[in-house]
Amino acid sequence: MIPLTLRSNYSLMWGTASVQQLCRHAHRLGYDRLALTDTDNLYGLWPFLTACRREGITPIVGAEITDPKSGRRAVCLVADATGYRHLCQLLTQRHLQPDFDLATGLPALAAGMMVLTSNVDLLKHWHAAGVRVVAAMPRSPLPAGHPLRQTAQALGCPLVATPGAFFLHPQDHALHRLLRAIDNNTSLERLNSRDMAPADAWLAGPEDYVRRFAICPEAIANTFVVAEQITFSGPAFGTVMPPWSDRRGRSPEVALREVAYAGARRRYGRDLSEPVVERLEHELGIIQAMNFCSYFLLVRDIVKHSPRTCGRGSGAASLVAYCLGITNVCPVKHNLYFGRFLNPGRQDPPDIDVDFAWDERDALIQGVLDRFGPRAAMVSSHILFQPRMAVRETAKVFGLTDSEIGKVTKRLPGFWRLTSAKADLLADLKQRPEAKALDFVHPWSRILSLAQRLIGIPRYLSVHPGGIVITPDPIDHYVPVQLAAKGVPIVQWEKDAVEDAGLVKIDLLGNRSLGVIRDAIHNVHANGKILEEDRWEPEDDADTQETLAQGHTMGCFYIESPAMRLLQQKAAVGDFEHLVIHSSIIRPAANECIQEYLRRLHGDPWSPIHPLLNDVLEETFGIMVYQEDVSRTAMALAGFSDAEADGLRKVMSKKDRLHRLADYRERFVAGARANGVADDRIEAVWSMMMSFSGYSFCKPHSASYARVSFQAAYLKAHFPAEFMAAVISNQGGFYSTFAYVSEARRLGVTIMPPDVQRSPIRWRGQDSRIRVGLMAVRGLTADTMDRIVVQREKGPFGNLNTFLDRVRPTVDEVRALIHCGALDSLAPGLSRGQLLWQLACRQTDSKTHSDLPTLFDSRPDTLAPPELPPDDELVRLRREFKVLVFLCECHPMVLFASAIDNARTVKAAQLPHYLGRRVRFAGWLITGKVVRTKKGDPMEFLTFEDETGIVETTFFPNAYDRFCHLIDHNRPYLLEGVVEQNWGAVTLTVGRVEALSSHEQALGDSRLPEIIDG
Repeated sequence: MIPLTLRSNYSLMWGTASVQQLCRHAHRLGYDRLALTDTDNLYGLWPFLTACRREGITPIVGAEITDPKSGRRAVCLVADATGYRHLCQLLTQRHLQPDFDLATGLPALAAGMMVLTSNVDLLKHWHAAGVRVVAAMPRSPLPAGHPLRQTAQALGCPLVATPGAFFLHPQDHALHRLLRAIDNNTSLERLNSRDMAPADAWLAGPEDYVRRFAICPEAIANTFVVAEQITFSGPAFGTVMPPWSDRRGRSPEVALREVAYAGARRRYGRDLSEPVVERLEHELGIIQAMNFCSYFLLVRDIVKHSPRTCGRGSGAASLVAYCLGITNVCPVKHNLYFGRFLNPGRQDPPDIDVDFAWDERDALIQGVLDRFGPRAAMVSSHILFQPRMAVRETAKVFGLTDSEIGKVTKRLPGFWRLTSAKADLLADLKQRPEAKALDFVHPWSRILSLAQRLIGIPRYLSVHPGGIVITPDPIDHYVPVQLAAKGVPIVQWEKDAVEDAGLVKIDLLGNRSLGVIRDAIHNVHANGKILEEDRWEPEDDADTQETLAQGHTMGCFYIESPAMRLLQQKAAVGDFEHLVIHSSIIRPAANECIQEYLRRLHGDPWSPIHPLLNDVLEETFGIMVYQEDVSRTAMALAGFSDAEADGLRKVMSKKDRLHRLADYRERFVAGARANGVADDRIEAVWSMMMSFSGYSFCKPHSASYARVSFQAAYLKAHFPAEFMAAVISNQGGFYSTFAYVSEARRLGVTIMPPDVQRSPIRWRGQDSRIRVGLMAVRGLTADTMDRIVVQREKGPFGNLNTFLDRVRPTVDEVRALIHCGALDSLAPGLSRGQLLWQLACRQTDSKTHSDLPTLFDSRPDTLAPPELPPDDELVRLRREFKVLVFLCECHPMVLFASAIDNARTVKAAQLPHYLGRRVRFAGWLITGKVVRTKKGDPMEFLTFEDETGIVETTFFPNAYDRFCHLIDHNRPYLLEGVVEQNWGAVTLTVGRVEALSSHEQALGDSRLPEIIDG
């Protein structure tokens, strides 16, 4: 018996087992050949081929294809390479053609495939059309008089037994039912039997099927007959390079050499130095020998139309890429290692990543898709059930309300991902301090038990952030294509499978900071200031270097996180070379490495871990910082080749790295011993290499990011208003708008409130002022913002009535505009209360309160409002905060002055004067990050601020255990702890937390204050 119809969990929301589990279980049952036939896809093809190799199983590639209209289906098994191409095309038609018809569509693409069906009509139709069609009996034998058996016998078609397995064990049916209930958005009780597989749809052993089909033994024997006609065991494309053609008829090799040298002269001048020429010739030789010339030229064609890009990743080590304008950091000047990107022994294709401004990326990708048509598609991302999603979806099918579910899921730790979830979710959660306040009553124990089994199962396909594949032939000759929810074509494989297949991926990614830099420079020019980008060298600017050395980098790309700002303060250096190091040395569990780096940076003597590594690690003070340090260390110490060293680096970043590292370790030890390295040094070097754990960056990547970081820091140092306005307008930074507004104030910038007479949609900086943009007003639609700007260009708004008549906002939008002060300029003598009175008059006067357009029909001005008491200051500020989530005229902490004074607190700016002392500090929580200690205990780094500065705090495990379930963002707290200093950076180690009691009065929070004393 050979199983010819097996589904993995890539049959989305039907199958329960991963391809690895399926192949492992099949091997244990005694199968040495099997077919993976997931429904309407080849999502799991490459994991399946890998798992089969590992288990010693011969794979049969196939898919079940369904007819979306009739519900009829067939299983297509690939017999040869032609059949594989046809299956990809057929699956693509199934997903892309609205009028797809399985019966008529399959015959034209049936060559090279064996087709299994249980449908009598399809069996007849396809047999008449010359299709190699097989009659499939699912799970149990049919009686001799059944139409399928009689038709197969009459046509001479083989009759085969097909287990039709959706899961591995009988007990997996419960998980299958859960998946089906989630997919149908129903409860388990209401799940219809027609919407799920039968309880016996599990994979049995070959002997079981022999017994089950004893009355029809030929059905078992024919599985071998069908399998023997299949010679295909997986695609072998080689490296599939994207196409490139030249109007002048030049070959890619000639064209690349010409444009590379032309670009070099633009970068370096007409007389090229010997190092540049030697490096160019070296790279061009390797690129040509590896047949990658067209790839470079195609990326250049894509990039050259964009005014602002950041070529990054290992490709930034290429001088050719630099000369083509793909990257922006000189690899000669900064000693970037080309072998990390390309070397003669590399088997997989190169991977060039290019960032574009985040709001320009989609249009750029669409242009590429339009240009190449059926030869281009985006890479997909396979979205898996993570713990939080699994708990939420399972609770829904148990009939719990969103409110009941939210009480649990909102307390699940943010870092709780697939890799950190334990085998017993309920026991795990009960032990977690974040869930202290939760009472897991019935049915939560059952919910969590089932949710645990969902974790890691594919849920749906999404679009990769920017990966695009371009092929010389239509892309569905290589891989099936379908449409993503956003409407772009995507291949059915995720990025690792695309690389395994040999398809060359180009990453065209969005970067918000490029939008920030673009908008800030535009704002600078609009204000009449001069910034010549062609001659812009921010790395050499003293003020910028000082900004970096002090860690004043909030808002600056890649260097604004608390950890990065603290490292900059501790290092107290702001030059480009050290920033490149810092960009890569920051990684999980790297504190010991960072402390050793700081000691050496500040003058402590050091020697290399072994003399053979002196030249390799000299610029990083003898410490491995970059990915290529692993490769270069293996080459220098153990005699690895470029290809071997690069293979070691790649394996270190893989999920299944442990069993694959054993061979590399053996070769490393043998090579190092041959070079006379002592065993203790070998072990020390290997341990240092393993500490990377796949988290570090290569130096070219860090250098490319550092270039963008310097540009942002320069703009912040010299044009703070324009820069911070651009940071807030582009959104999506590390911090909230609230925190960036506070940072702007600390830079001496005045925050001007939103104003319908003056505010653009985006924030605008000028001199030492920032005008809040209309986009900051919560509840204001994009259409209303556009109408405000369009109508204002026709002439100013005379008063509230003319504004309402011309813009026609909704009542809720008007209230929001009044509360945040955006309508103050329309009635300088009126309070906001009086503006609300005028609005109420118009509502009363309208014909229908629900007919909003009628409400704002043109009419004479309403009567002057009555004399009302002045707006209460706290009420006014509370309403402004509710609409904007920040205050324009002050920091919210000043509203708690009385409570803060009574607590005898120390301001943020004063903390350096209290080193080693226990103090009380009142601050607003703006961000935080949970990490794990070496023992696995959670702890948290939280960032607070007051009106004078920022304070980084540490909640060690004991403090985290006591307070984490009570602390929320966007509210003030009273902290008590010890002021500490590390290399000049001041932090607060917290031992006690108390919510400020006046928070409720100031900002309208109905929650009672909680006081926790440790």
